Amino acid sequence: MLCLLLAALFSAANVLAHRPTAALSSVSQAAWAAFNESVNGHLYNGEPFLAPCYFQYDGQAQGSDVKECTVLQNGRTNGRFTSDHFGGYRQSNWGACQATGKGCTFDVELTGPESSTEVCYQGSVSSKFVDARSVEDIQATLAFAEKNNLHLVIKNTGHDYTGRSSGAGSLGLWTHHIQPPLKLGQDFVPEACTEAVGDAITFGAGQQFSGIYEFAHQHNYRVVGGASNTVGAAGGWITGGGHSMLSNELGLGVDNALQLRAVLPNGTYVTANRCLNQDIFYALRGGGGGTFGVVTEMSMLVHPEKPTILALATFPNISFATASQFISVAVANADKWASEGWGGYIQLGPLGYGVSTFFMSTSLLNLSAAEASMKPVTDLASSLGTLATGSVTLFDTYYHVIQALIGDESSSGLSGGGPMAVSSRIIPRRSFQGTTNQNKLTSILTKILTDSQSDYHSPTSPVAPLFICVTAPTIYSQNLPESDRPGRPGASSVTIAWRTGLWHSVHILPFADSTIGHPNAVRDIFQAVHDRMNPLRHFTPHAGAYLNEADTFETDPIDSFWGKENYARLLAIKEEIDPTNLLTVHQGVGWESSDTRYKCYPGLDIV
Repeated sequence: MLCLLLAALFSAANVLAHRPTAALSSVSQAAWAAFNESVNGHLYNGEPFLAPCYFQYDGQAQGSDVKECTVLQNGRTNGRFTSDHFGGYRQSNWGACQATGKGCTFDVELTGPESSTEVCYQGSVSSKFVDARSVEDIQATLAFAEKNNLHLVIKNTGHDYTGRSSGAGSLGLWTHHIQPPLKLGQDFVPEACTEAVGDAITFGAGQQFSGIYEFAHQHNYRVVGGASNTVGAAGGWITGGGHSMLSNELGLGVDNALQLRAVLPNGTYVTANRCLNQDIFYALRGGGGGTFGVVTEMSMLVHPEKPTILALATFPNISFATASQFISVAVANADKWASEGWGGYIQLGPLGYGVSTFFMSTSLLNLSAAEASMKPVTDLASSLGTLATGSVTLFDTYYHVIQALIGDESSSGLSGGGPMAVSSRIIPRRSFQGTTNQNKLTSILTKILTDSQSDYHSPTSPVAPLFICVTAPTIYSQNLPESDRPGRPGASSVTIAWRTGLWHSVHILPFADSTIGHPNAVRDIFQAVHDRMNPLRHFTPHAGAYLNEADTFETDPIDSFWGKENYARLLAIKEEIDPTNLLTVHQGVGWESSDTRYKCYPGLDIV
């Protein structure tokens, strides 16, 4: 591996060799039948989520199913419901071909006489997919795609802001149903290791956070996890890094991953941890989803439950002046709050309507200290009259705090669903230090919020245009275990910006489903979101971005997502285990922008 690493370090190329892909129709029916038998009958035709609503599907008359259509339309905002459908995507624009405007949208009238003229197109939903239930299903699918030069995409729950789990004309590999019973391992010893590393929960690729949180609570544990209960923990969340409301105190998801089992692109089934297959362990913890293999199982560190304090404030119908004041208070106190263990989410809603919220928790302060710490926020809420509210409350467990955030298993999660474009930046601690920096940062964030008002394409959307994740592993990184430092066996491949950052700031621009049919409008939305983040990029040079919630067209993905040293090692690993680039994603390790597998992405001018 050292030779490969040195070769990559001194190579000018950051991409793998171009891989031509063949159409699914090039495979004979006999070959498809044999393949279906090899995956135990788990090969299916993939169809868009709303296909049953249309009289015409890809130009062919089919007759609509009004009853099924009603069920689908009613369930489209339910994250649990959409994740149970292969054609369902939390951000529905990624089920369409946004370059051509062809998809299956929600905004047309699907039950009246005029619906007979509407056509549902396949878009970017895989035309065929394997509902994988075993390691053998995954191995057979990878081998079949490799042999026939097919475009292969990996999909778990469909929570993906950058379209990595869809692809026009592709064969899909769906891991959602790999959900064996969860297991608790006290004094867990990873394979090939000699010492216990703590208590752990082991779960399958398709397990979602709702079940993991419930299982941990039943055994009196906390677990580092996301702010949506329908995200698959062992999918893109962990392979991208995984941030959490607990990350300040307990680290990122990758810091808590103790062991991963995965099928590599070459079909090899491996176990990876700090003692075994360390390069794979490194790549699967931050290298990005759909690139280095298919995770089938993860063992994750769990932490004893603790009483937790929740600071909650709401600001309805926020004005420009109040928004600026709100951001200013948060910026001025960010460094102090980080040192006190606070983590959570600050969302700035559309100006003049909607609700802005402040949701932060800590288990490192007592109630009186927490009340004093949060006084700037509660005072601001009090000063605005009866509509704004602010409170600081002690809960017996963290579980009750996370449930207050994400609700029951059917809730839609923080970000909601529907079409959207995003851009983001991890803001380093230095940007919060000193009055000059604080004023500049407040100005930049306020401008992102106000600029979004002029082209807010979904005025009834509950999605906030500015979403601040206070989820950097600040306290944890100050005491990063020696084994997990760069170059050590437990190092992860996430950007080092996480180790010096305080905030992960996300700009979100939702738009109506009907807009998907207008490629120029979609392109303009993605362009606006990209351009609006540039002032923050310039203010935070070399800071980085979280690849799971990044700008689809990030200006410098290598430096932003990994850094050049991490990328060199990742590319070397990729070349060894996937030399033909079978698994590739947009702006992933080894990707090539001219690859036809990205033909449905909007075309942008990136500066």
